Amino acid sequence: MASGLVACAGALAVCGCGGSPGTASQNLQPISVMLDESRITISQDGTPVVVQIFIDSPSETALVSLTGMPGGVQVNYQASDTSPSGTLTFVGSDIAPLGTYTPKVTAHSAGQTAMTTFTLVVEK
Repeated sequence: MASGLVACAGALAVCGCGGSPGTASQNLQPISVMLDESRITISQDGTPVVVQIFIDSPSETALVSLTGMPGGVQVNYQASDTSPSGTLTFVGSDIAPLGTYTPKVTAHSAGQTAMTTFTLVVEK
């Protein structure tokens, strides 16, 4: 298992769990990525908020990146043991600017890319 913890002023990129490479390119199913919540609210007090990330891929590994995150917000991606799906844990700090953001989650797996956006609200 791999995880990453980054203060997201720009982007977060971490790899999912290990496993076999994807299938032959002619047999690839399209990959997809989604979160179990379309609106995530965090506070500046450091309370963690855990959200499920679902990555449908023929591969057991994925590279996940988040862009459009405000500074002062940390994100930890934790893949499951058997698939790139897992959790994203968001933690705000007192330097995270209050407001509403629309970050993008990108998953790269099996030679393909899938993206989704969500609403992130930073509250006091």
